[in-house]
Amino acid sequence: MQLDAVIAQLTFRERFSRKRVRFERDAGALVLQIEGGSDPVRQWLARLLKEYRGIVPVNNPSDVEESDPERQVLEQLQAVVEGCGYGGIVARGLPIVFPRFAAARAALYDRQQTGDHSHARRMGALKRQIEEAIAQERRHSMPQARTRLDPLIQDPYVTQQLGGFLGLLLKIANALRLPCYRTVRWFRKRRFPGLRTFEAVCEELDGWSARPAHEKQRLLVEALLADVDAHYGVLRRLNRVRRPVILLPDVDTIPARRIIRDRMLEALSGTAKGLRVHPVVITTSRPGGTDPLTGGRPAVPADCLGEEIPGRFRERREVGASRAGGGSEPLPSLLVQIVLDDAAGPRPAPGVRLLGPVTVGVTAVALIAAGLGGYVTFFREPAACGRGLEIHGGECVGVSDGTGVFMPDVKGMPQVFERIAEQNKAVAGRKHATVALLIPMQSASPAVQRQILSEVQGAYLAQVAANGADSVKPAIRLVLANPGDGYGRWRGTLDQLTAQEPDLRVVVGFNLSLDKTKEALTYVTNTLHLPAVASVVTADDFANPEGTDTVPYPGLARVVSTSREQARALLAFDPGLAGSETALVADDRPGDDYDRSLRDAFAEARRNEGGRGVQDMRFESPGVEEAGVTPNEFEDFAGNICRSNTHVVYFAGRAFHLKLFVEKLATTYCREKASYTVITGSDATTLDERLDDHDRALLRGDPGSGKPSVSIRYAAPAHPDSWSTELAKWQNDPRTKGQDPPLYLREAQDSMNALRRGIADQSGPIGPVNLDDGRTIVTYDVVLTASRALARAVHTSGLEVPTADRVVRDLGKLNSDLRVRGAGGWICLTNAGNPYNKALSVVRLDPGSRQLVFEGVAWPTGHAPGHDDNCVVPVHPE
Repeated sequence: MQLDAVIAQLTFRERFSRKRVRFERDAGALVLQIEGGSDPVRQWLARLLKEYRGIVPVNNPSDVEESDPERQVLEQLQAVVEGCGYGGIVARGLPIVFPRFAAARAALYDRQQTGDHSHARRMGALKRQIEEAIAQERRHSMPQARTRLDPLIQDPYVTQQLGGFLGLLLKIANALRLPCYRTVRWFRKRRFPGLRTFEAVCEELDGWSARPAHEKQRLLVEALLADVDAHYGVLRRLNRVRRPVILLPDVDTIPARRIIRDRMLEALSGTAKGLRVHPVVITTSRPGGTDPLTGGRPAVPADCLGEEIPGRFRERREVGASRAGGGSEPLPSLLVQIVLDDAAGPRPAPGVRLLGPVTVGVTAVALIAAGLGGYVTFFREPAACGRGLEIHGGECVGVSDGTGVFMPDVKGMPQVFERIAEQNKAVAGRKHATVALLIPMQSASPAVQRQILSEVQGAYLAQVAANGADSVKPAIRLVLANPGDGYGRWRGTLDQLTAQEPDLRVVVGFNLSLDKTKEALTYVTNTLHLPAVASVVTADDFANPEGTDTVPYPGLARVVSTSREQARALLAFDPGLAGSETALVADDRPGDDYDRSLRDAFAEARRNEGGRGVQDMRFESPGVEEAGVTPNEFEDFAGNICRSNTHVVYFAGRAFHLKLFVEKLATTYCREKASYTVITGSDATTLDERLDDHDRALLRGDPGSGKPSVSIRYAAPAHPDSWSTELAKWQNDPRTKGQDPPLYLREAQDSMNALRRGIADQSGPIGPVNLDDGRTIVTYDVVLTASRALARAVHTSGLEVPTADRVVRDLGKLNSDLRVRGAGGWICLTNAGNPYNKALSVVRLDPGSRQLVFEGVAWPTGHAPGHDDNCVVPVHPE
């Protein structure tokens, strides 16, 4: 039987096929050591990881950082825990949690000395640290469990039928829940038999902290194996749930992994022998590089492994019986050495499929449901819409490396996807980090289609810049992830993304301030523990607060100012607004944080103006791109505004509804007004694409006949003329003539020039690039920021591809000399990941002009950086 087929059976990968090879429960498990040439072994290991990632929990072996040998072993064990735990979570499965390992690590290595010499207080502090470590580890499973329980708890039928009884039971269960009990019980009953209390366990562990390294390592390994066994309860075992895989490559050249292998062998022969579920431990080595100390046997061919496993257990039983009778022959080793040769081909198709005991009860129901829904589903829509992509509810969603194309009918989209695929192919053979662009990538609106194309083009141009011949490490693999309309299918897309991309390091995008976007961002930063770089989510609650211990999105960096900062910058740019009588037209649609945040910011600005103007005018739209009855409401609003003294209108809503509003404002007869100015947020960047010649003629108005003109001013996150215009102002200003322009102007212009050169080099193959809406520039800066964070993490970690955790820790350092020199201006990140005093381009859509009019650069603090600022963030950056 071939090697891959045996591993598939040991892991229960083919869950419903009859097992022919398995570990023996009462005899422990075996460690499989693959031996062969360096290149064939690495290729086989890479293929195994790719095939098993997302199907079984499996760690992606990290590089070994330079440190003392004992610390290296600890960090490699931690990498296994993280990889097989929340990092290796499988589709529709809860992550394995490792509280026993966390408790042992806290006691043996991570304990914080209190400075108190009182034994009782020291033990109390140790107990608290162990409890915190256990709680911290268990938190990884709570978000997934909560998402499964919430539909039941919140179901109106359930609450009506059971009243408060269900809630009462849950409260009682929560009150009686002891999160540490099962973990401590293992230490008391299994590892240190005879101990009766938690305090006694702490006493024992306190003594172990002074023991030799190999004993502490053995305890950590035993705790890790016990956590795996505890994860697989009775139902999981009966239903043959897939087992985790622990990968320890290059044990012949990396001493830390060889030590872990040997500790695994010791544990599997000792206290871990009686566990009911074992992981499949796979190591690699050159032939004969690391033979077992005792009981070694000749290496077997890969296609003989299926016969070797039961034979090895049988031989151990026979030798054990001989030793019980006085024999001295050592037990055969639990390490099975396998010669990797050409016989180890791809995994064969599974054999006869038989249902497990639990599954058989639901199979009939599943078949009936499939029969009822299958016919309709089969004929209603195809199963896929591109390589790696699937249709769900009429939407093409999934993750593409450039080979599958979203919206292939949009001009330029197939071309830019093809270029991304070429870039990814070029970096496939070297160390690289994957960056995922997570934005909705399908729309029926031509304006939104143009916006999506701009963002994909910006991401690609930044990838090209990051992968240039003179660029720093690591190279960037760019993938495009579509979470569906309004991020409605974010969970399935992220599950596919983490399963498909083992080298995923940063998720970027997040371009709509919606509740679903917030859920996706929370999952990425809190559950997957990946850094995120957000583009044009401007709602205030998509930002980490400054100067507090509350961090809703750990590892989040933003490149665009919030709505509140945009409003502040607009008022500082045009102080005359503060004395104007204004009106506020605001969308109250639930779930849209952009509308709400902009509404709050404009309301605050009006209060600061002294409350002059008319009362707020509220409406509730049915959706981001849906009109409903809003045109009727806008007609009433336009009449009310006309009869007031208001010439300036704040609009807190989406671009789709902005277009409807300004059209009603322009077509409502109002002899008292010659013109209006509408001030809004950055979503207006698509308005220019939405207006046709007829719309522009309406907005030009005819004041002589009582039709006022309407212009729209907004703070765009970027504009292609920002820095050339500001440089010209500086050079022509008599006060600064002859002086060198400040760095923030020169560096931003250099970055914009680099972007333009990149476009010129790529013009044609990626379609026409439009910089006016700022989306290409912003997304270019987003991926540039991710690349800069990765490069910094390479420097601080010494690894060619740093861990996600290292990138998270370095994100807040991107300021001062480490600033991101973006095409949209300096990005000076605070400790909370917010851009300090980020430049905003004030743009006016003038109906009398065919182009957007750039008015100038505005700053949230009210002033541009000085010559000596140099992107230094002050102590209080709010």
